[in-house]
Amino acid sequence: MDGRRLRRWWLSGCLAALGAGCNRQEVQSPWGTPPGVAPPATTAKKPAPVVPVEVVDASRKGPPKPETRVAFADVQLDAAFDESTPPTTRQELLDAARRGYQKALETDPKNKAALLGLARYYSRVGERDRAVEVYKKYLTGNPADRDVPHEVAVAHARWKDWAGAVAWCEYALKLDPENLSVRKTMAFCLARDGRWDEGYGVMAKVMPEAQARYLMARVLEHQNHPAASRHQLVLALQADPTYVAAREFLAELDQLPALGGTPPAQDPNALRQAGYAPGP
Repeated sequence: MDGRRLRRWWLSGCLAALGAGCNRQEVQSPWGTPPGVAPPATTAKKPAPVVPVEVVDASRKGPPKPETRVAFADVQLDAAFDESTPPTTRQELLDAARRGYQKALETDPKNKAALLGLARYYSRVGERDRAVEVYKKYLTGNPADRDVPHEVAVAHARWKDWAGAVAWCEYALKLDPENLSVRKTMAFCLARDGRWDEGYGVMAKVMPEAQARYLMARVLEHQNHPAASRHQLVLALQADPTYVAAREFLAELDQLPALGGTPPAQDPNALRQAGYAPGP
């Protein structure tokens, strides 16, 4: 088995083992333990996640190729954010992933996968300035990439930098003016930035009026504006009286007391349920 096949086989094994570790869960009754029945004395424990390590191919001289380092770093980064990974192991995996991307760039400073991997690493650990710096470096060398500007916009949305997200959406639309996903992201970010009319205007260009007003109502409710949210739902039903989602949400809002009412507890998944998912 030559060195290239050995590395591919080993990495595939790591990915399969990691996936198996992520999907194992304790088996529990969905309704809890019946009355009078003692719970089991022991419960199954999740296995520790597989920690990929760098393997040196003895069949070739010199350090691993940048592509090999990036492949291992990608696995380590994903493993670090697995919910079953212990905190101490998470830090080790993050450090290993960062070093892998950096070593790949030492060998090939323009390596696209390494630049994106490092940018995503910084984004996921919350180092915003470094993430944007590396993203810009990537785009300087790859100005025609239509997907990465939207990725940067979504990163800004995760950081709740709505103005920054809108600016990156505008940049992405210069490269791909008809991209519906970018327009939808831009509409939500405009609304979250308080620019509701602009947000609705963008939404209305990419979807039916009833759906656009329903999504705007979701954003307004999420921002604790139940009256404005209700108004958008009424307009949505005027545009399409059969729009079930708007009718159900309106009924939910109408359950609030007429005076002195308090909006329902904010659901962190409200925007995701409404069709906007900027990512974790």
